Amino acid sequence: MRLTRLFMGLFLALLLIGSARWFWPAPDFHDGDIIFQTSRTEQSKAIFLTSRSFYTHMGILKKTPSGWVVIEAVGPVKETPLRIWTKRGKFGRIAVYRPKTITKNQIKLIFSEAKRLYGRAYDIYFSFDNRSLYCSEIVHIVYKVAGIELGKREKLKELGSLKGPAMTLVVKRSKSDVECKGLPQKACITKVMEREMVTPVSIARDRDLKKIYTNYPI
Repeated sequence: MRLTRLFMGLFLALLLIGSARWFWPAPDFHDGDIIFQTSRTEQSKAIFLTSRSFYTHMGILKKTPSGWVVIEAVGPVKETPLRIWTKRGKFGRIAVYRPKTITKNQIKLIFSEAKRLYGRAYDIYFSFDNRSLYCSEIVHIVYKVAGIELGKREKLKELGSLKGPAMTLVVKRSKSDVECKGLPQKACITKVMEREMVTPVSIARDRDLKKIYTNYPI
């Protein structure tokens, strides 16, 4: 009985903190800040189960004359107004991280490299070996050009649970994967499992970043 009350007390405390955070005002953003959300896309649940994180989509903040935008790989790579980007995520939850050390010149390089990639298609195969790009891939690439390597490249088979929605998505997309052309499905899946990717949460956990804002409950 006492354990149940303790559990309920902790649950209510987290609920209150989460509710309060929803209304916390965001701090002043900086060019080059990295923003995360939980997207509503078909693959979001698969990413959540595989990476064990609510961060299933991400982008880079940039100040423009018309306001803040998010540079994102969403098909195509483009700039999306922050207000629209935030509303697109679940419950308007966002988290913002900032490089602990970054120069104005590095930010210019990041934006310049990102602009060069505008218009690229979304990479549904999560491969570093094609022209298409997924959300955390573009962040990893453009920051690396500026001398900041964020996130960890991990093989798909090394990530979390690849059952249920995650494996269903892998099997579905493998049928049109050009790298699997001519391979039986089993051999194709084995090949895909060896593919390296960078997940959003891998970037969020990078020691070169610090969290400056979140309205997530935990």
